[in-house]
Amino acid sequence: MRYIAANVVADHAYLIPIGDIHIGDKAFGKVGRAKLKGYIEWVAKTPNARIFLMGDIFNVASRQSKTSPFESSASEYEEAEGIFKPVAKQIVGAIDGNHEARMLDMFGYSPLQALCSRLEIPYCGWSAVIELGVGATSYGRKTGQIRNNRRNTYFIYCHHTTGGGGTLGGALNRSVKLQDMVQGIDVYCGGHNHNLATGVRSVMVPYAPGQRMREHKITYVDCGSYLDWNESYAEKGMLPPGKLGSPRIRFSGYSHTHHDGKLTDDSRDVHVSL
Repeated sequence: MRYIAANVVADHAYLIPIGDIHIGDKAFGKVGRAKLKGYIEWVAKTPNARIFLMGDIFNVASRQSKTSPFESSASEYEEAEGIFKPVAKQIVGAIDGNHEARMLDMFGYSPLQALCSRLEIPYCGWSAVIELGVGATSYGRKTGQIRNNRRNTYFIYCHHTTGGGGTLGGALNRSVKLQDMVQGIDVYCGGHNHNLATGVRSVMVPYAPGQRMREHKITYVDCGSYLDWNESYAEKGMLPPGKLGSPRIRFSGYSHTHHDGKLTDDSRDVHVSL
């Protein structure tokens, strides 16, 4: 597990978890490519947006895998660099999926390691915790000096996950199960099952500064995919077609506002768009 800290100086930030692209698979077709291109272009023009790569970026077909190498493109490794290079500075990290694990199992090396090295982004192995600080900087009207540079801090746990996702509830349960490993997280992000889904629940946690209990909101996210359904293994395996793409997770920043002479704080909030 890798721990990553990232800061966004703005009144809100976005995280786009991108995974299950399977570059090289013939099912990564025109629709999936257009979707991915749209996300990359949007992030490139949005300074407060960040990307995390959720695994199965590559297809990694072999003679031993379910996918034949003769049905896959050998240019997938070079193509991935071209796709993500324009936004490399906005990618906070990357984890392996079960397809990268094919090469790990055979040679002890993941193609994602090479991609991360070329893009100069953190390679995180199987999972990562992201500490995301979001806050707007305010300036004094007369002095022009920084008056407030506080932030909201969010914790996101990313894992490719394992197991099936034949139903939407079953798929989302894989993300819910991540809390068995890591606690104190605001957003759990899972991949692997090619579904776009989200769910929210709240738990009560102790709050020592106020000597009371407070509500802690937890958001669970299934992070989608970019593979066409028709003539793919999803059709063969009786899996339903799903919406292609990635979730867009919005995090509210910390900022002070003056109201009737009193200083007020904006609240923490997470919102997921699918």
